[in-house]
Amino acid sequence: MENEDSDIKSPDWASPMITSSQIPQPQQLDNFGLHLPRDITLLPEWSEGYPFYMAMGFPAYDLSADDIAGKFQFSRGMRRSYDAGFKLMVVEYAESTNNCQAAKQFGVLEKNVRDWRKVKPQLQNAHAMRRAFRGPKNGRFALVDQRVAEYVRYMQAKGDPITREAMQLKALEIAQEMNIPEKGFKASLGWCRRMMRRYDLSLRHKVPVPPHLPEDLTEKLVTYQQSVLALRRAHDYQVAQMGNADETPICLEVPSRVTVDNQGEKPVLVKTPGREKVKITAMLGVLADGRKLPPYIILRGTYIPPGKFPSGMEIRCHRYGWMTEDLMQDWLEVVWKRRTGAVPKQRGMLILNGFRGHATDSVKSSMERMNTDMVIIPGGLTSQLQVLDVVVYKPLNDSVRAQYSNWLLAGNLALSPTGNAKKPPLGLFLEWVMVAWNSISSESIVQGFKKCHISNNLEEDDVLWEIESELPGGGEPPKECDTESMSEGN
Repeated sequence: MENEDSDIKSPDWASPMITSSQIPQPQQLDNFGLHLPRDITLLPEWSEGYPFYMAMGFPAYDLSADDIAGKFQFSRGMRRSYDAGFKLMVVEYAESTNNCQAAKQFGVLEKNVRDWRKVKPQLQNAHAMRRAFRGPKNGRFALVDQRVAEYVRYMQAKGDPITREAMQLKALEIAQEMNIPEKGFKASLGWCRRMMRRYDLSLRHKVPVPPHLPEDLTEKLVTYQQSVLALRRAHDYQVAQMGNADETPICLEVPSRVTVDNQGEKPVLVKTPGREKVKITAMLGVLADGRKLPPYIILRGTYIPPGKFPSGMEIRCHRYGWMTEDLMQDWLEVVWKRRTGAVPKQRGMLILNGFRGHATDSVKSSMERMNTDMVIIPGGLTSQLQVLDVVVYKPLNDSVRAQYSNWLLAGNLALSPTGNAKKPPLGLFLEWVMVAWNSISSESIVQGFKKCHISNNLEEDDVLWEIESELPGGGEPPKECDTESMSEGN
């Protein structure tokens, strides 16, 4: 141990005038019973792992507390971590003298000494090698967290789905009851995530059912593609005269596909609010040049309720809210025939799915009078060949869900006399649909037509299915076109 101080070099930031001889020598700690053991086994709680003085690089077990304190004096000004054993030693010394003397003796900040004295019981119960006390902590408003967790358990017991938006709404309600100012607690998404982590909660997603594709997928794809090519070559359609239309249900109250539940739980059964069956039907149409046709809304009922509705959409009603043959003819008259750029002498092409209301004789006659050819997508392939399914429906529904969630979080939810939440006003919901429809970009629609192989260059489409490896199901493409499918719209 002799001449040990001379082997210790001062750090680069230290003044060259400071040497180890100028540092006050530590006092003996014999009176405090803090002698370090010569054998590690004498201290059971340190039997696993290395004691802190070995972790710091000290070569022997027989270092006294004075030597260790002298070593640590050279660490002042540097950010270091200390284990629980060292912190307890500093705390014991500070309790017998004072905080300033302990900080000077062991070369640490006086603030550290004060902080360590506050957590002395935790240090005594911790492993001697532990350096930090991290992990789930109580939030700033622990009572709010606790009551929200109780609300989640209550909803789980009822079998109702719980979303993070619902948890945020409940937290704001509880904060208002507790007179917590809005600026102090906002129930943000970050708070919700941390609260779920503290109470061991996680999001459970509804598993989507994959679509079942037909066994003769390759043959249907090739036949459909060749029929579209034949019509395009025969009539040389303008890009603005090729369109796709389809009707889709949009629920007034969009149920979430996720729920909050305990981590590691098996599949969870939840009940739906029931109002997802109250829906409207929207007949949507897009053109290959990226334009969108006005939405054609079909309300459920025998009359259109009074109210202020957004402009730019056509509103009709049906007893069950369905698209029918008569409504299809009406859509052709008020939407398709009046589309911008529609010229009677220019022939158009409209792609529809296999719904029986699309392919009736009266609808075909109406389309023939409008100089429009009908192309029917083969059954079971709308998810692959319909532009609206490929690029429109998902962002449309996501936008409606986002607006619905924002409306809930804004606190505008009205309650019925029985205490149940009322559905949003019809005019407001149609406005959400219009905003979502306008948010669909023209570029995505143009790319969707190309992805479905409708508006590609004829030279590219001509060799689309000639390579066997490119066929979705493999096999040889048919050599002749299905004339019955080709002439369906003629």
